[in-house]
Amino acid sequence: MDEEYADRLKRLGQLEDPQSTPTQTSEKKPKQTKKQTAKTAHNRKSQLAENNTAETHSQTHHKNTPMHVQKNIYRDKFFWILLVISTLSQLAIWWIYPFIYSKQLVGGPLQQSPLLVTYSVLLAIATYFTFAQGITVRLNYIFILIPIGFIYFLYQEMTGQQVILLALLPINLFLINIPWLNLKNILGLVLYSGLATLSLPVVIFYQQNTFLTPPFILSLVPLFLSYLYYMSSIFIPYGTEKRVTGLVFGIFLLLVVLSLPWNLWTLSAVILIIFTWMVLINFDLKLRYRMGILSFLEMITVLVIFLQQR
Repeated sequence: MDEEYADRLKRLGQLEDPQSTPTQTSEKKPKQTKKQTAKTAHNRKSQLAENNTAETHSQTHHKNTPMHVQKNIYRDKFFWILLVISTLSQLAIWWIYPFIYSKQLVGGPLQQSPLLVTYSVLLAIATYFTFAQGITVRLNYIFILIPIGFIYFLYQEMTGQQVILLALLPINLFLINIPWLNLKNILGLVLYSGLATLSLPVVIFYQQNTFLTPPFILSLVPLFLSYLYYMSSIFIPYGTEKRVTGLVFGIFLLLVVLSLPWNLWTLSAVILIIFTWMVLINFDLKLRYRMGILSFLEMITVLVIFLQQR
């Protein structure tokens, strides 16, 4: 009996061993697969996170590289053509109206000032580069410092009041390019428009007549509204605020134009103002082209308004 009992125990042990082995292996395998799946899922998440950060870094790098943008600007022939157009437009706005208004007065002989002409050209070029390249570009400081330094030569033949008035506009351009001042808004637009209206036209008028009259300053209100309207999409370049600001200042400018005697030139000015809002302000025009095109349209509008006073 003992031997038979021992044989049975051995048989039972042999039967339990093979059964216990698969159960143990079956219990161990799920634990290993769970760890492996957790590791693989973690690795996949980390790889996706790295890819996403790399993509976002590359996108922001391409968006925020001013050197890449400026290289494209300087290779653009249309950019340089608009530089000439914008410079000539600004010179026409600043110089023609004081001569037109002076014809109605009995003033002294015209005082030739080549230095003032040179200064106005340098200032017009600095204005174009400031607004065509985008505000807060470091290279703009070079173009702005040139007319500021040129004021030294004007001080030798003009009064202190005239020199201060001439210096206000380039100083304003310099301050606009400082990012932390945050002048790329309606406040900066009003400051620039006011100084661009009063700076050179007032000094040129004084050089022509050797005196200054309050009616002449009041007659510059249409020029002030023109700057507010045509420069609004440069100071406020995107979104609904750009369209609303342009619309408000455009309505004020339209009211001034409609108050003039009606003729073909008046009608053309009305069409230009409406076209500028519907196409150039309401839709997105490239920033590098806005300053040149808008300066040209502003010159036509301003000359139409001022030529009515002949």
